Amino acid sequence: MNQGLNTLKNGDFFKGDVKIIRKAKPGPVVFIVTNGLGAVEAVIKDSDFNVSDVVYIEGHVNEHKGRTQIEIQRISKSNFDFEAILAAKSTPTRLKFSINSERFEKMKPEMVKIASKVRSSILKGQPIMIRHHNDSDGVISGLSLELSCLSFMQEQGIDPKFLLFRSPSKAPYYASGDVLRDLVLSKRFVEEDSKMKPLIIVADNGSTPEDSLGLSILATLGYECIVIDHHNPVEISEDGTTSVDKYLVAHLNPYKFGLDSKTSAGMLCYEVGRMISSNFDNPLFPAVAGISDRCDIPETDEYISKTGMQRQDLSKIGTSIDYISYQLKHDAGKGVFEQLFENQKFVEIIFSEVGRGFETQLQSSLPYLRSQEINGIVFSTIDLLKYTMRFTFPAPGAVLSRIHEIVASEKVGNPCLTIGIVEDMFIIRANQKILPVQEIIDYLNDKFPEANVDGGGHEMAGAIRFISAHSEKLLEEIKNMLKNRQIS
Repeated sequence: MNQGLNTLKNGDFFKGDVKIIRKAKPGPVVFIVTNGLGAVEAVIKDSDFNVSDVVYIEGHVNEHKGRTQIEIQRISKSNFDFEAILAAKSTPTRLKFSINSERFEKMKPEMVKIASKVRSSILKGQPIMIRHHNDSDGVISGLSLELSCLSFMQEQGIDPKFLLFRSPSKAPYYASGDVLRDLVLSKRFVEEDSKMKPLIIVADNGSTPEDSLGLSILATLGYECIVIDHHNPVEISEDGTTSVDKYLVAHLNPYKFGLDSKTSAGMLCYEVGRMISSNFDNPLFPAVAGISDRCDIPETDEYISKTGMQRQDLSKIGTSIDYISYQLKHDAGKGVFEQLFENQKFVEIIFSEVGRGFETQLQSSLPYLRSQEINGIVFSTIDLLKYTMRFTFPAPGAVLSRIHEIVASEKVGNPCLTIGIVEDMFIIRANQKILPVQEIIDYLNDKFPEANVDGGGHEMAGAIRFISAHSEKLLEEIKNMLKNRQIS
């Protein structure tokens, strides 16, 4: 039986069957090899063997520039059934969730499938690229996947350089621009080194028809993609198949299991991350994600209780993530977001600045909020383009959320629908399922095809885009929908 490569030390002699997962030249050939029990550099003067070949090697172990390596003295082709070893090692060893949840139990088979695929990719040396939405829930989703993959790589003795990347998406879907950027990154930094196309994981995005273009491009070019999301897929058949499933190797979304968006992507990615690596744990992650995405379910409360912190302090972390995400834009913020979970003083500084920003934005916008009662519903509108400062945090969506909270707090018990107008877009917030966002989009699109209405989000929060010339009549039509709405 092969010795674990992650246990080798200077002076050992290794002999056994390995799989080549990377090959570097010029000069002496440097392989990265794995036997399913870790990975290590193996050096030889020259060799015709390539990535994915299974070979038998013998050689002394030494250290070079602080790294363990095998000086190959003998190498030959092997018929060893390496795939069986990988399959066994890819199966997660930790299958119990961090909390009790019937929701998670329903989704468990898909979670295990995704964790197994990720572990397998790491063991094979396939690079992993994580693309996530650029808000608190999305960042936590990306961090959970990145840190769990990093932990598993460290367990196996695998260097993550050129094998693990994370990037945010500003758009609430996997936009074609992000896809093209990922393709460029893949070609420039990944495939040159590993010769394997990366596994791409899209988190807190990826489930809707808007994602189809980008995902279809990747599938056509031979990329494997996984989506972990909680947004309404919009198009979903009776058997749970969505419009994007044909482009994916796995798709985890609560709607596919008859559930809703209240299980946030950060929660899902955290539990998948714990399956990827048994050493990965950070109970702050799912608690902050659940609070940030207003997931009012028992799971959120249980996550909060496991942190030993107060809800308001956890909420500050989420708000600080949003602030930093806004400032960094397309930058992954590596090492910065992690500090928010470790340094409360850092959080307080950021949160204080956020408070000043909200105060300024609300001071300039609240006086121009217009509210009326329609069919028992408090309907409010505000022109965010006119009455908020551009390119300043908080962004229009966050300002509208705060305005909506103020309206709802003043009209306790009443259904409230608040719309922020930004030239060619409506930002929607509601405190009850008055008019689900997708229902508004479908209705307006059917009635005014010339307005090119689209968008997405959750039932009570989302964005609707259109040709700006049609703004007034679309707003009037939403009012008519409220007038004709049967309110229970």
